[in-house]
Amino acid sequence: MIFIRIVVLIALIQILSQTGKPFVCSGIYAAAAILGALFTGSGFVAALIGGAIAFVFSSLYFWALDRLDGTPWWWVVAIVGLVIGLV
Repeated sequence: MIFIRIVVLIALIQILSQTGKPFVCSGIYAAAAILGALFTGSGFVAALIGGAIAFVFSSLYFWALDRLDGTPWWWVVAIVGLVIGLV
């Protein structure tokens, strides 16, 4: 499961670098979180709540990556976000 999360985040960072639309990436991440929760046996309401929380935090993450593009702080945010995303 951890490997899948890393691959999804890296793919979404690539999508962000191509499109520059952080909320599209957040929506994709939230949808993946909902599907992952449903596949692991969580209830529908719990999956939606988890997806909403994932959308909020991933929106902050992808927005920060978009705003810091081309600066050294981008790497700090990217690495910290990957580590937090694994928890």
